[in-house]
Amino acid sequence: MNLLTDAWIPIQQQGSYQKITLQQLLCGEQSGELCLPRDDMELACLQLLCAITQVLFTPKNKKELGQYIQQPMTAQDYVEISREKMSWFDLNHAKTPFMQIRGVKSTQPTGMDKLLAGVADGTNKAFVNPQGLGEVLCGGCAAIALFNAANNCPSMGGGFKGSLRGSTPITILIRGKELRQTIWLNVLTEETAEAAMPWYQNTKDQLPNYLDTVKADVKIAASTIGLNRGLLWQPAHFELLPPKASGCCSCCGCIEPVYDGFNKAKFNYTVEGVWPHPLSARIFTVKKGEKEEKFPSFTTTAPTWTHLSRLVVDQQTDKEGQQTAPVIQQARTFMASDKIQLIVGGYRNNQATILERRHELFSLAQGWATHGEVIHQIIAAGLAYKTALRKALYLFAVGIKDKVHGSGINLCEPAETNYYQQTENLLHYSLASVDYAAPSAALNAQNGKLKAMVTALFEQATEPYRQEPKMLKALALARRSLNKSLQELKPEGANT
Repeated sequence: MNLLTDAWIPIQQQGSYQKITLQQLLCGEQSGELCLPRDDMELACLQLLCAITQVLFTPKNKKELGQYIQQPMTAQDYVEISREKMSWFDLNHAKTPFMQIRGVKSTQPTGMDKLLAGVADGTNKAFVNPQGLGEVLCGGCAAIALFNAANNCPSMGGGFKGSLRGSTPITILIRGKELRQTIWLNVLTEETAEAAMPWYQNTKDQLPNYLDTVKADVKIAASTIGLNRGLLWQPAHFELLPPKASGCCSCCGCIEPVYDGFNKAKFNYTVEGVWPHPLSARIFTVKKGEKEEKFPSFTTTAPTWTHLSRLVVDQQTDKEGQQTAPVIQQARTFMASDKIQLIVGGYRNNQATILERRHELFSLAQGWATHGEVIHQIIAAGLAYKTALRKALYLFAVGIKDKVHGSGINLCEPAETNYYQQTENLLHYSLASVDYAAPSAALNAQNGKLKAMVTALFEQATEPYRQEPKMLKALALARRSLNKSLQELKPEGANT
């Protein structure tokens, strides 16, 4: 099964499900929306399509990229350009199968469900992952799962390496009007690639590390990893078992040759530094004169919008900063006057266990590219009102030592959960509709609504305790704290 010639891309169009080839998609012969039973597999499939397209057809400049976005490429161009790298994407290649290492030795094969994040671990529930979801996988789903495990998932435990971006990085992509456009909007030009990684020209002819393998225990500088090699980096030693002639894929449901297991083996090496992945923002701190970088990830239950500022806004001080993904930096050069839709996804994990999946769509109004401070203000306000609520309820619980006895009842967590649930749509609306050039009125309106929500949530949380005499002082203390915080958050000149 070859990803460049076979039909493996699952799409749905007008209620009809089918699989199409990459040539049909990029040449405009077929189109539709990606369709898989798991949102993370759809996101991984999109990432894989972007990676393959980047590796095969990197545009020289913004003009050439614009042509690809606007017009499908010709079948002749596709065939001629892809011919050189055909062996890179052969899932069953005799020597260098896609994202695999030949000759992996293990005591016994591992089930395919281990390639699907969260299916085989202790958090698996039938209503999230149907029973038998990863029993056998067709070639397309197996390729997507291999790519996802290499790029987005925690490692498989001690001795197994994780992705170049760390354990569970947040991925951000730009959404186009159709799937073909979405793919091209997330492909870097040579100009952008050189800006993101100054070593691009010296490394652009590198092979993926499943073709040109690394030595055990070697130390690799991130600045020696080229764009193609990094996008298709396989951190682990995996090898699929030979496929069975025919079966029903447990993921997509198609009748095709299927894989029912793989061999895995521990393999150690060290990557020094941070590789600038095209689809990831980076955050950094400066400690003792040394810059420490990492990729943002979902570490708490806080919703995705709380991360959006550091995903689309560049900021830097002497001690810390954030840098947006190269695809976002590139979009600022040719989408600055347009609205933009962003796909944001990733996992929240506890070591090797997946706790939560994220896959969300955000819309940013015209002006997003040049008014990052407004995006920051919208997100900061949403977080500040949440903090005001938590602070007041914390005082209600603990009081003030030797002055006011607290209630001893911690209402912070449920109130915060309710706050996030009730403000989700408001924050999405603010980001999508604000006039970024003149945002004052929209920001004041948003803050007024946030204030009303916080006040109502405080009253709702504390209502059962208003008739308890021993809690009245703690309640008064908490209400004074909330009113003080809300007053401080009121914008200058606002009436609310």
